[in-house]
Amino acid sequence: MRTNHCAGGRWLAVVTVLAVLAPAAACSGDRPPGGGPTDPYHADAVRYGLAPQPHPDVTYQPDVVLVGGGGAAVRSVTDDGLTWRIDPDAERAGDLAPGKVMFLTSRAVGRVVDVRRDGGDLAVTIGPVELTEVIRDGTFRTAAPVPLDRPIAYSAGTPSWVAADLPPEPTPSGGTGGGTSGADLPGADLPGAPSGASGTDGRPGAGAGAGGTGGGAPIGRTRLAPVRAPAPRPPAPPARVANQQSAQAGALKLTTECCSEGVTARFEHDDGEIRMTGSVTLLLKKPTATFDLAISGGTVTRAEFSVTGGAGLRVAVKAATSVGNTRNLAKSLVVPTQFSIPIGTILGVPFSATVDQLLEIKTAFSAKDGRLDAAGEYALSGAIGYGYHRPYWGPIQPGGFQVRNSLTNSITGISIGASGLLVTYDVKFTVGIGALGFTAGVYVALRASVGASLGSGAGLIVCRGAGLGVHMRYGVSYSIPKVVADVVNFFLKVFKTKPIRQRGELGDEVVVLKRAETVPPNVPLCVV
Repeated sequence: MRTNHCAGGRWLAVVTVLAVLAPAAACSGDRPPGGGPTDPYHADAVRYGLAPQPHPDVTYQPDVVLVGGGGAAVRSVTDDGLTWRIDPDAERAGDLAPGKVMFLTSRAVGRVVDVRRDGGDLAVTIGPVELTEVIRDGTFRTAAPVPLDRPIAYSAGTPSWVAADLPPEPTPSGGTGGGTSGADLPGADLPGAPSGASGTDGRPGAGAGAGGTGGGAPIGRTRLAPVRAPAPRPPAPPARVANQQSAQAGALKLTTECCSEGVTARFEHDDGEIRMTGSVTLLLKKPTATFDLAISGGTVTRAEFSVTGGAGLRVAVKAATSVGNTRNLAKSLVVPTQFSIPIGTILGVPFSATVDQLLEIKTAFSAKDGRLDAAGEYALSGAIGYGYHRPYWGPIQPGGFQVRNSLTNSITGISIGASGLLVTYDVKFTVGIGALGFTAGVYVALRASVGASLGSGAGLIVCRGAGLGVHMRYGVSYSIPKVVADVVNFFLKVFKTKPIRQRGELGDEVVVLKRAETVPPNVPLCVV
C-alpha cells in the first residue's frame, strides 16, 4: 500500500518551550478520487483531520487499511478519541477488522480493537499505534525551517482520563506518609527549607522542602483512582481554528493558549477549602522548526528534530487554605485540549505539529488560613531537539540561562506554620499522525517544575526558598501519561485486547537545568 504526493503548499511549524516543533508542506486542491479535501483548513479537515493519499515513495504496513473519504466520512468521535463513527459505505471501510490499522485521517488512525454496525454508522474503536506500525518505508523532511501558524484547537470535553490524584509517598514502615520528600523535588538542596508540612491524609509529612510540597508522589508519578464500568461517552466538541481553549475538570478551570509567543496554561481551583490560581508560560519568540525522518523495513533509521526561538519560562501562582494540614491538594491533570498545526501531506502522509500539555499542582500547608504567593521569570535560549542516527542519540539542549525575575524574591504569604507549593508543567510537541495524546511521530517535550516554600510566620525570621527544574525528553513514536494509559486499558478490557503501552520504543531524557535559588536572609536559621 502506498501514498500520494501533494505538490505545492505552504510550510507551517510548531515549537517547544524554549522552542517547539515541526512542519512540512500544506496542500490545496480538489478532492482526489476516494479521498477527502486536500486543504487542511477545509471544514471537514479542521474537524476530523486530513486524509492520506497514495504515493509511490511510501509503503504502508500490510495490515494498514486506507479508508476513503477523509473527514467527510466521519460522523463523530467520542470525547476520549477512541471510537470513531464513520460512513459504512466509505471506500475500504468493509476491510476494517480487529487487529487491522485504520488510517482514515491525520487524526483517525490507530489499531482497531472493535468494529460494529450501529444504526446507520460503522463504530470503530481504536488504540494508539507507533509510526512504524503504520509506515514500513518512507523518508519525510521539511525543505526549510517553518514557522508556527494558525493552530487548530481540539477539545476532548471532560473524558475520564483528565484528572487523577497523586498517591501519597510510601513511608519506610510500608505505610503512606503525608508528604513528598524534598529530595524528590526541584531545589531539594536549597538551604532554609521549612519542614513539618502535612500531606493529603492529614498526618505530619517529610516537609515541604525547598520547592517541595507534601501530599503527593515525586513528579511524574500518577495513580488512577478506582474506576467504575465505562459510562456512555459523549462526542467530542467541534474543533476550531483558535489559539485559545478552555476546559473544566471538577473544581479546576483551565485556559490554554498556543503558540506564536509561547504555550500557556492558566488554572483556577476553588473547592471551598483550598484556593489556587496561577499561570505557567513557555515563552517563544518567532520560533521555527525542522525535522527529518527515515523509516526502512519498519525501523526508524534516522530522526532529526530541532526548534529555535526559545525565550524562557514565566510562572505566577497564588494558593490559600482554610483547612491547613487536614487536607492538601495533589492533582495530576492531563489538559484535555490539543493544539494542532496542519502541515499538509508529505509524500501523501498527512502530518501535523501538535502540542499536548500536562499539569501537576500540589500544596503543603501545615496550618489553617495560610497563604503563599510567588512569581518569577527565567530566560533560556538556543535550539532544542535531537538527532538520532541508529543507534546513536544526540540531544540539542537550550542554554543561556538567566534570572529575569527571581522567584525567591517574590515569595510572600501569611501562615503560623510552614507552607509550600509545587507546579509542574509538561509541554510535548510532536510532528506526526494521531490526536489527543495518541499522536505518533517525532517528539520533544519540556517539563518545568517550580517549587516555593515559606517558613512559619510565628518566629522573628521567616525563611524563603525556591527551586526550578527543567527536563527534556525526546524520541520517536507515542508517549502518553500513565493515567491516560490506565483509563484506556480499563476501557479496552471490554474487548479482551492486550493493554497498550505508556511509551513507544525509541526515546531518552536529559536534565536541562536544576537550580536552587539563594534564600534571604543569610542567617544560620535559614542557611544550613
